[in-house]
Amino acid sequence: MKPSHVVFTAAMASAFFLAPDDSQAAEWKKGMSSPEIKQLQLRLQAQGFFTYPQATGYFGAVTEEAVKAFQRAMNLPVTGIVDPATYAKLTVSASSRTLAIGSRGDEVRELQQRLKRLGYFRYPQITGYYGAVTAEAVKQFQRDNGLAVTGRADQATLERLKQTEGSVSSSVGLSVGSRGSQVRELQQHLKQLGYFTYPNITGYYGEITAEAVRRFQRANDLPTTGVVDSRTAARLANAVKAKISPPPTSERPSLLLSIGSRGEEVKRVQQKLKELGYFTNSDITGYYGTVTADAVRRFQQAAKLPVTGIVDSQTYELLLGQAPAAKLDVIELVADAAELLGAPYVWGGDTPEEGFDCSGFIFYLFQQQGVTLPRTVALMWKAGAPVSAPEVGDIVFFATTASGPSHAGIYIGNGQFIHSGASTGVTISRLDQSYWKQRYLGAKRLF
Repeated sequence: MKPSHVVFTAAMASAFFLAPDDSQAAEWKKGMSSPEIKQLQLRLQAQGFFTYPQATGYFGAVTEEAVKAFQRAMNLPVTGIVDPATYAKLTVSASSRTLAIGSRGDEVRELQQRLKRLGYFRYPQITGYYGAVTAEAVKQFQRDNGLAVTGRADQATLERLKQTEGSVSSSVGLSVGSRGSQVRELQQHLKQLGYFTYPNITGYYGEITAEAVRRFQRANDLPTTGVVDSRTAARLANAVKAKISPPPTSERPSLLLSIGSRGEEVKRVQQKLKELGYFTNSDITGYYGTVTADAVRRFQQAAKLPVTGIVDSQTYELLLGQAPAAKLDVIELVADAAELLGAPYVWGGDTPEEGFDCSGFIFYLFQQQGVTLPRTVALMWKAGAPVSAPEVGDIVFFATTASGPSHAGIYIGNGQFIHSGASTGVTISRLDQSYWKQRYLGAKRLF
């Protein structure tokens, strides 16, 4: 039975879990609570990874994502658990110098040179002064590489810069008419990611290769030029690296669906994509073509997965709801939601770093539980099963701008719901408040 008529907060939720051993510096994970966790959050905050306004001492989804981002930046196993290696790296990084606006000297000069070689620093001269132009270049690099977008060059950013610079080959500058081994390597990478569909690797950069590059650029929010500039090369190298990296555990079944695949598994994928509003073709064909690949890319982008257009095991599990974490824990759901109280409202936002709109807030929290929901209020309303009275974890819907559903929140018991309001950010409201009572459409269960 699911709990109902109970309001949870992050502080209350911590009572459900054991605190970590205060005599140890590591093996901290989601669900734990202690003063040492608060210190961990402060260290992550100093490095630009923990973006919640205050350190709570509770290791929830926001803290777990911050740890994962830090591990990813430091080339550590991305587990979300603070093991001794992660803690040691965090301690070293916290003591390292962070370059920011106002910094000067050779370190800034070297940073600008690296950013310039990768196409981010566009000022004509290397100045050695960290001003607004350098900060903006750092922000763009951080956005492209999944780092906290702070504009400060911390140790994680500097290490990722070195790694990216090393991985970007001489493919920079390739365009229609280019030939040779570099074009061949480019085509192989694009083929691995499902963008280059020509049967043969030719070594000639023609219109087919240019169109494959444009599709990759579109999927990755890059300028759609069809020319391999430094940012495209860097993003492509990261995507290929993510594609060929071994899965985090050996328990996942081997699965790979891509352009040209056929059969019942493809039908299952298309059906689920259709239910979620990503697959717009009227027929479920069982053939994996460009329409299916584009639908998969949109799902991967929404689910914060590598945007490859290929259904690997991770994409399949999230899409079909078969991941081990897909069973919703409403206590953790509401505790994670409480951690985000005060987060700003941002249209189209669905991460703690940028803020949330109402559906983005719900989408993010359910995703932390391994449950992928449709991204918009309208699609959530269509996908949910109606309930006569909401219980904790159900979605409550409102008509705020028209006759149909246009706003939603998560019911947390006792007549209350948590939501991201346009004028309030993430907050808690009551269903019997006059504004919400007049606009209430009903509740639905999406898990």
